[in-house]
Amino acid sequence: MNRQSVRLNEIMDNLNKLYPSELAEEWDQVGLHFGYKDANVSKVMTTLDVRPEVVEEALALGVDTMIVHHPILFNPIKRFDNSTADLRMYTELIKNDINVFVLHTNLDKALNGMNDWLANALKLNDIKELEPSEDGLSGLGRVGNLPVTFVRQDLISYIKDKLNANNLTLIERTPKEAYNRVAIVGGSSFDSLSAALDEEADVFITGDITFHKGQDAYEFDILTIDSGHYIEHIFKEKMATVIKNLAQENHWDIEVIESTTNTNPFMYE
Repeated sequence: MNRQSVRLNEIMDNLNKLYPSELAEEWDQVGLHFGYKDANVSKVMTTLDVRPEVVEEALALGVDTMIVHHPILFNPIKRFDNSTADLRMYTELIKNDINVFVLHTNLDKALNGMNDWLANALKLNDIKELEPSEDGLSGLGRVGNLPVTFVRQDLISYIKDKLNANNLTLIERTPKEAYNRVAIVGGSSFDSLSAALDEEADVFITGDITFHKGQDAYEFDILTIDSGHYIEHIFKEKMATVIKNLAQENHWDIEVIESTTNTNPFMYE
């Protein structure tokens, strides 16, 4: 079967069928951030974030389109004077005709999206939505049971290994004898703690928990884990697979690669 050239619009339409933009939170900025929807696409890079070093990587590899999880534009740009790294990065994207398409909270909620990927990485069983939506086809977070029951230290080692997380921040007043049921929400979603408690989870995993929110979590009988936002780097691999499958089904003549740039700004000693 002959491979066919593809325009960005067709790729976006197929991704929107899997991860409908209407699932996104009202505050979110999903969709096309840079580029032209009718642009021809030949080389796609998947990346968690768009940062200057990621743009350098894309330019070096001849990438024309980035599929991204974290939105690049949230706040209005008042001056385009290239005075900051972000503004210079935007200029490079525009000068080099690089398209940037974002799938964020719509991908978090949708079936076979971010939170399913994380739950599957932990090998949870009997997975269901932590906070189901009315349509029954999406919802924030996932909850399920680990394949075996763990004692605390073995659990921590297991989570670090499966989520490829070097450091975990733990919040727990009284350790349990055993842990099995886990609720997980990628990114920052401390407000989902109440749903994890309703589900009688032993463990609640999310990211970016502030000091005072941590104090609140300390009062509940649950191990709360701030895993850091970077566990969502699973997006690079999983989204690359999604696009490769779409390309095969639709006979698109494109190359799909994963960014190798680590965009985690935190270092630990």
